[in-house]
Amino acid sequence: MKLKLCIIGCGKAAEKHLKIYQTLKDEVQVVAVADLDLNKAISFAKALSAKPYTDFQEMLKKEPIEVVDLALPSGMHGNIGKIILKKYKKHLLVEKPIALTLKEAYELVNLAEKYGLKLVTIFQNRANLPVIKLKELLEKNYFGKLILISVRFYWCRNQKYYDSASWRGTWAQDGGALAQQGCHFADMMTYLGGKIESAFAKKGTYLVNIEAEDLLVGTVKFKNGALGTIEASTCARPKDIKAELVILGEKGSAILGGFAMNTLDYLAIEGVEDTNFLIGEYKSNPVHTLGYSHFAYIKSAIKFFSTGERAPFLAVGPEAIPSLQLIIALYESAERGKEVKIPFIPRFCKLGKKL
Repeated sequence: MKLKLCIIGCGKAAEKHLKIYQTLKDEVQVVAVADLDLNKAISFAKALSAKPYTDFQEMLKKEPIEVVDLALPSGMHGNIGKIILKKYKKHLLVEKPIALTLKEAYELVNLAEKYGLKLVTIFQNRANLPVIKLKELLEKNYFGKLILISVRFYWCRNQKYYDSASWRGTWAQDGGALAQQGCHFADMMTYLGGKIESAFAKKGTYLVNIEAEDLLVGTVKFKNGALGTIEASTCARPKDIKAELVILGEKGSAILGGFAMNTLDYLAIEGVEDTNFLIGEYKSNPVHTLGYSHFAYIKSAIKFFSTGERAPFLAVGPEAIPSLQLIIALYESAERGKEVKIPFIPRFCKLGKKL
């Protein structure tokens, strides 16, 4: 039996999902789509042989849906997600981040647990082959004691990008470079480095007219003793430059590169002369017309919803919260002007709030 799924939100994120579902047509059936823009809903529906709706609750009442793909702006994940889980008891696949506030994130996780529902947040970079290999090497202690985990990206998002949708760059619906583009990098810090003890950051808005920041620089202390740095910027001009993650340990070092941490650019481990033997086919993602990691992640999520068989890299339930906690801690620190120790109660962080 094919998994019966619907999509809420027919924007840019959902366009990628649409193409993936078309490829996975033997495994999943998109029975309906919903968007406030009827033309968008109709366009998606035609491409997927589904039914279009402008009211997602009407869709959930009428259609035989098992899983909801929630692809709305980040600030809507909490409220809409709660309705999906609590009122309609549907499994939930949600684009990153799980929500924009810790309160809403925990509410979603708790509702899923209460009603025995599966909740998966899309952090597709976890499915990158180099990330899978690096995670394995870390778990097998090839690097020994961790010293540093550093992430940085220098991307270009100009005013035209932010003007393309009214919610972009707003605190209530989106956040800035850290929360929007940087959430993948924050997730990688917590996914590979473990629990965070404290965070400190400075941020600013330099080249665009938005509420949130286009540059944040932060430092992190991990509970295992390692330090971390993060440089999150959409100020690169006139185009994207690069992104990377660096790991330093007492017995080895590694650098993940590529635009989305999808290549293992450097690996050296004490006592291992030929690291290629360790890496094998995991040095970079294979070429894929739909983007290898996004396709692999959603395909694995569909399998998890259908059979319960779970790929290790899926961010299930509470596993999406640590990176959000780090993001909010960095924002909180930038507003307070001092280090924030985790756990904490956000008081000044604007993310997820209307100004």
